Amino acid sequence: MAKIITVFGATGAQGGPVANALLADPEFKVRIVTRSASSAKAKALQERGAEVVEGSFDDPFSLVRALQGAHGTFVMTQYFIERPDFYQLEIQQGKAVADAAQAAGVEHVVFSSLDAVQKTMGFPCLLYDSKAHVEEYMKTIGLPVTVVKYPLYYESYLSLRLVKKLEDDTYEIGYAIEGAAMHAVSVADMGFAVREIFKNRAEWLGRTVGFSGGKHTIQQHADILSKHLAPNVFKPTKVTPTMTVS
Repeated sequence: MAKIITVFGATGAQGGPVANALLADPEFKVRIVTRSASSAKAKALQERGAEVVEGSFDDPFSLVRALQGAHGTFVMTQYFIERPDFYQLEIQQGKAVADAAQAAGVEHVVFSSLDAVQKTMGFPCLLYDSKAHVEEYMKTIGLPVTVVKYPLYYESYLSLRLVKKLEDDTYEIGYAIEGAAMHAVSVADMGFAVREIFKNRAEWLGRTVGFSGGKHTIQQHADILSKHLAPNVFKPTKVTPTMTVS
């Protein structure tokens, strides 16, 4: 019998590729959780064989229903940066799905987390620290969890939020990190990596997996984009230090 994997965020950047990879493997039956079962993305997954259930991180009972009978679950919590309480909200929602997974007896949780900046660096980065807090909670309550960590998505270059066209017709990459090399992945490929984690539970349970499809500076990214998308020219954002004198 196929194992049910409940995928949260299946209409998003991380959960979508996970759902697609699992749907291609007869070992698994995919159940996606969405706020709207009538959305185009949810219907597209349903047409490919996914079970679609409505649920919300704000509704604990819907989470338990979504996880009932599931062997595993892929969890990607959301942050709502526009809300002043986004840090507390993400922790609250993450704890809710962790409690629901435990109540439903889920055997393998794959949680998409980020590094604990406050703990390791001594200063806060709330977008990271909230997920790290949820990760720690999952471990504390004894969930059978594998932690995965995604770096920058190559797909982000398709977004105008990351690349901006300047007046001189060049394109500026909006990552102000100068010469530091950073990891990046194609998020579309990572669905297959997560599928392998579910297929090999004993090997990956209790481990943290950092994904990487390459490590380059933003200048190197700009050079690669300029080469393959010529005559377009890409360049990194210049770092402008700000000094406050009291």
